[in-house]
Amino acid sequence: MRDFSVLSDVEFEELAGDLLGAELNVLVERFSAGADGGIDLRWQLEGEIFIGQCKHYSKSSFSQLIRSAEKEVPKLEKINPAGYRFITSFELSPFQKSKLHSLFSKWMDSPSDVLGGKDVDALVTRHEAIERRHPKLWVSTGLQLFWAVHADIANRTNDLRSRIEASMPKYVVHSGYQDAREVLETKNVCLISGPPGIGKTTLAQMLLAEHISMGYEPAVISEDINEAWHCMTRDTRQVFIYDDFLGEIAFFERMAKNEDKRLADLIEKITKSSNKKLILTTREYILRDAKRTYERLENIDNRLNFVLELTAYSRSDRARILYNHLWHSDVALSCLREIGTGGYKQIIDHRGYNPRLIEYCTGGAFDIESSGYPVRFKATLDHPERIWRTAFDKHLQEEHRLLALSLCTLPRHANLEDLREAYISLCNKAGIPNAGRSFRDTLEVLEGTFITIGRNEAGRPTVSHANPSVTEFCLSRIESDSELLGNIIESAVFFEQLSTIFRHGDGAAYFSSGRVRHQKRLGLLSSIEVQRDLLLDSMRRTFKSRSPAREVVWKTGRGNVYAEPPGKFEQRVNFLFECLSQWEIEDSAIQAEVEYVIERWEKSEGGKEDALRLLEEIESSSLPTDVSERAHDALEVWLDSTLSETEDWVHYTEFSSRSGGLSPHYAEKFDHFMDIEFSRWSPYPPELDKMRDIADDLQLYELVSRIDEAIEEESREPDDDYHREASDESDTGVHEATNEDLAELFSRLAND
Repeated sequence: MRDFSVLSDVEFEELAGDLLGAELNVLVERFSAGADGGIDLRWQLEGEIFIGQCKHYSKSSFSQLIRSAEKEVPKLEKINPAGYRFITSFELSPFQKSKLHSLFSKWMDSPSDVLGGKDVDALVTRHEAIERRHPKLWVSTGLQLFWAVHADIANRTNDLRSRIEASMPKYVVHSGYQDAREVLETKNVCLISGPPGIGKTTLAQMLLAEHISMGYEPAVISEDINEAWHCMTRDTRQVFIYDDFLGEIAFFERMAKNEDKRLADLIEKITKSSNKKLILTTREYILRDAKRTYERLENIDNRLNFVLELTAYSRSDRARILYNHLWHSDVALSCLREIGTGGYKQIIDHRGYNPRLIEYCTGGAFDIESSGYPVRFKATLDHPERIWRTAFDKHLQEEHRLLALSLCTLPRHANLEDLREAYISLCNKAGIPNAGRSFRDTLEVLEGTFITIGRNEAGRPTVSHANPSVTEFCLSRIESDSELLGNIIESAVFFEQLSTIFRHGDGAAYFSSGRVRHQKRLGLLSSIEVQRDLLLDSMRRTFKSRSPAREVVWKTGRGNVYAEPPGKFEQRVNFLFECLSQWEIEDSAIQAEVEYVIERWEKSEGGKEDALRLLEEIESSSLPTDVSERAHDALEVWLDSTLSETEDWVHYTEFSSRSGGLSPHYAEKFDHFMDIEFSRWSPYPPELDKMRDIADDLQLYELVSRIDEAIEEESREPDDDYHREASDESDTGVHEATNEDLAELFSRLAND
């Protein structure tokens, strides 16, 4: 049976009205609670009035249902309709149906006029077009079927499944959802942008859920776009989701070298596909910064027009979002009555209205039991920063705070053991003993409010801030406390903790107090400047540490694995050069680190892509000439001696382009390499466009023709026998709610 619990009582009534209208072939009117004397539905047959009553009691007891039904009898006596239907989501037994029928037998022909959950389910099956008008219902049903059939995928994406199932009941299908569906349907790619907390992630999850219910396999991209390329399969319907793909709070958090090109290539490929979808989200101001920096991103959007900007909700949407959150919450009845008797007004019309705040104020971390609930709710909208301040200062112990603060210095989804190590070190510096013993307890205290715990693609536990506003709050604490900043710098166990905290201060943009601020975090940056010697010493101390970052790395004989970035040392030296430039310190201060990296190149170790970038820095630096020459020679020998993979040829070609391109004597070697690649990959090798360019440069025209044929064949995507059913029945119109509409809607809460 379908899961009607994803619907609110209002949504269940809408469904029931549509089903009765289709079943009886009549127009069924709907009425709000309070103003109708107990009528939910009304229709006419042969000039006589019939009415229906809906009771959404799928998770209540029959005794509760029967008590509620008994209250309807006096109302029916007054109305005395020609006929009556009682519709409930509760699964009724024949005996229970008969008992309800006995209450209403004066207006019913038989117990069949009492419709239980199974009867409603049968009506939905009979009228599939009606189900398509209620996306939450058919999507949740499709999800259940998909997870049941694909247990392996369900287990692998358990965290994603939990998030979708938790958010779906509270979701309101608004015009932005319909617009996003259209963009994704016509373009195959939808980039959702908007201000913090407006519901980008929830909308993306609903789109994802819809496509999972249609048989698409979900693929979550968590770190970089390479994950999508690595898990893409030609003949499988796949939907990719990349939340905050440009960073959570500032642009610096994302986009490694050439990732803009890989993203543009992925978007191009998916827009031409018949069995792939891509959903991206980002904050609007970060997208604006990225477009200014990356011309490819600007050009591809101008050409394909796949960006959907969420700006604001209609008054009706704001009301329904609040109502759904309250209806599916554990808010005390006394508090609901306060909302229902007028308290909703100061919430839905508040200038600080924000779905994320609505979720917080209807959840367990907020006071949802004592009187004065609407006043507390409004105060939170007035001063959203108090959400975290009060909990942080009054409800947490110092060791709890330090764990939340430690996460600011680690990757967005921090490995559990990396966090433990960083946390213990910071606690030791702060004079808090036995932090290792209390680590698990601290996680339990913070989970659900300040942090979330999940698993990465390798199945290992990860920890992250609950949402970007927590990160912003914690950064503001670090920014305002120079002693805390000093402790973080001195206690760092990973080099990336130091580069991350620096970039938070030097970020291109962030969101604060309801406005976008494109200046740097001057307080944090100035504090770092004061402690730059300490920071530089700590970077030297941690230079050879392992990295807390993880990415998909190809390992010969093992395939794709999650591992430390192969170019971590190159990235670190590049960052050191950046710091020295800002601080006007001589490059000789990091000569030892540069020479360490060169020694690794001489052993054929490192990350080639990052090495190419670093070589440019070394050659333009003030380091001795012999250091630059040694770096150039070491990198050339390394790149030339390891031409065994596609990327190896790409990197060596880029290196050689600085001195006129590949020598003709590489032609035979490359031709032989491509023969092996064509026999090794099915159906075709990766990076064909890049391989074609190399073949063309080497004047291998037969190989160019062979690659052109493969590219043309690859562009012919496999036929997909799935055709999405039309969703024209969905109501995409905007119906602005009147004051009377809202009063009637929220009066349901007061009447419960």
